[in-house]
Amino acid sequence: MRFIVGVDIGGTFTDCVALKVPGDGGAPVVKIGKSSSTPPDFQTGFIGSLRAAAEMHGVAVEDMLASAQVYHGCTVGTNALVEHKTARVGLLASRGHTDTIFIMKAGNRLKYQPAIEIAHVAKQKKPVPLVPKLLCEGIDERITFDGRVFTALNEDTARESIRRIIDQGVEAVAISLLWSSVNDTHEKRLRELVREIAPDMFVSISSEVSPRVGEYERTIATIVNALIGPPMRFYLDALEIDLKKHGYTQSLQIMSCTGGLIDADHAREVPVLTVGSGPVAGLIGAASLAKAAEVGGGRNVITADVGGTTLDIGTIYDGTPVRRPTASYGQYEYFVPTLDVRSVGAGGGSIIRSEGAVLKVGPHSAGARPGPVCFGRGGSEPTITDAAVVLGFFDPTYFFGGKITLDTAAAEAALARVGAPLGLDGKQTAAAALQIIDSQMADAIWLTLTQQGHDPRDFALYGFGGGGGLHGASIARELGARSVVIPMGDLAAGWSAFGISASEALVTEQTAMSLSSPFDPDEINKRWPVLEARVAEKLAKQGVPADAIEFHRFGELRYQLQINQVAVSAEGGVYDAASVERLVATFEAEYERLYGKGSGFAGVGFGLTSLQVHGTAKLSDLRVGELGPQGGDVASDAAKKPRDVIWYGRGGKAESTAVYDGAQLRVGFKTAGPAIIEYPDTTVVVPHGCEAGIDPTGSVVIDLRASA
Repeated sequence: MRFIVGVDIGGTFTDCVALKVPGDGGAPVVKIGKSSSTPPDFQTGFIGSLRAAAEMHGVAVEDMLASAQVYHGCTVGTNALVEHKTARVGLLASRGHTDTIFIMKAGNRLKYQPAIEIAHVAKQKKPVPLVPKLLCEGIDERITFDGRVFTALNEDTARESIRRIIDQGVEAVAISLLWSSVNDTHEKRLRELVREIAPDMFVSISSEVSPRVGEYERTIATIVNALIGPPMRFYLDALEIDLKKHGYTQSLQIMSCTGGLIDADHAREVPVLTVGSGPVAGLIGAASLAKAAEVGGGRNVITADVGGTTLDIGTIYDGTPVRRPTASYGQYEYFVPTLDVRSVGAGGGSIIRSEGAVLKVGPHSAGARPGPVCFGRGGSEPTITDAAVVLGFFDPTYFFGGKITLDTAAAEAALARVGAPLGLDGKQTAAAALQIIDSQMADAIWLTLTQQGHDPRDFALYGFGGGGGLHGASIARELGARSVVIPMGDLAAGWSAFGISASEALVTEQTAMSLSSPFDPDEINKRWPVLEARVAEKLAKQGVPADAIEFHRFGELRYQLQINQVAVSAEGGVYDAASVERLVATFEAEYERLYGKGSGFAGVGFGLTSLQVHGTAKLSDLRVGELGPQGGDVASDAAKKPRDVIWYGRGGKAESTAVYDGAQLRVGFKTAGPAIIEYPDTTVVVPHGCEAGIDPTGSVVIDLRASA
């Protein structure tokens, strides 16, 4: 037998999904292992989750790893940025351009900020610089826009600059020179000079991190890469040592924010690709399920990954995850293509508090330690998990399949203390808090979809993570979505880990362009083979043969007198005038969908700013949607003892609610709300007026139209 293992580290728990594939051709078996996350030594929780999954399969972790391929959603880079525990970075830039990161871009620095902050103009200010001015050095050199060397690199003064920043204790060096996107010789030589002086220094160069036209965004991407380079290198080194001690001999595959897997060596060199990669994996898994089986009634899907700390929101349109060409770190926008996953501070660990006459929930979380009050680990501030157990949605004796016994009385007492200034008892505070968090989640999803040009009513909502089943139906109702899917039942609790293990290898290569229409097809044709060769070379290092690679081309265009750049799919083959026309037509249609009819102005033509090639290849033979339960009769003990539940918005009185053991349900089962379906790792709430059933993939599908 062999194992396919996916591990995702969250703010509260580390999830491991382990699929056992019998050698005799028998049915595969999947189990979820969970362990508390262990910052800052995340590898400890990683190994703990592997051990928990192995125990579920009845084998030793060493035996599992000896025949396993491990896929990992790595959050170390993300956490380092969020917690400001990054490396001390020095910047080498073309002389006269070291102030680029301080000047910023006036509009773009507010692009991903909350609407309330954008509206308060008087309160707006620039963020703390990523690199202080004393660590920015100007380098004597100059390359022109067409790649010619106008001024040769002065190596003597460059060495002096390098020594100055190293003497000030930098742990990483970022190098971003003018027009290195078209000629990278000076950047590569500077990297050699840094390593001559400091051989172990982490060096990040913009021509490899983000070879794009756009000095500011390219420089920020290079700096962010340098900020997280040393902690990422330290973590991966420690993790690989621990894995080897436990019998693992294969290469470790890491999830990237672009939506595919890269090997650990690539992740060490360009760790910025891992920022936000955990939530991306859940989106990839949901897209596979929606595309293969159209679970929930279609291929348009909102994903709501509700964890202990955050709600991560993704969008799938016509079976394809929505992408964006830039990412952000606070007010800093940078060039790294990523799936458009947005996070807000709302989850099971969100802290409930009162401020004056107002009850507030989140964004701060109780985290893994001390956790919710009901966990009995020393937490004193009530959370959404405390509210759910007080209202009756969670069985206090069956949390995580009975591994944790929840202290309902302690949770209610903590909620009563918070609600007392508002005249609320513990149960009333719990009901109000749950309604607030559901509304906050719905608002965040609505904002995401409308900014992408979509109507929530055209979508199904996939709710996963530990809290997706608890909140999914209430969020979807508020949005006007048509249905809710808890993908593959209990697997929803570790869905991101499952999505990682079902993902493809993906490598993206891009090249800067500066073409004005009419575009010369020959200029485009000579770029595609170069990009595809670079993609194939990197995938070969992951063990992918050339004939297994699928190439996907993209072009990024803009209207010459407008600022928005939009990446669109580009056809394969050799380009001619007709191919170019079709590329432009695709861009105009997508631009109008995003920004509104008549929003584009083609009066002075178009600009082609970059070409990209994505290379994908299947690494795992795991297929989403093929592991669900069989049909047949529902087990006689599937119906558990009814439980009194307080449903907010219905007068505050407890109502007897049907409860089912999800593991005993079979394909074709249906029940009307109110009802609760309990799995060992997740709880699915079916409100009044809805109908829930088990579909052929094993997913719980809640039809909200029954309440119409």
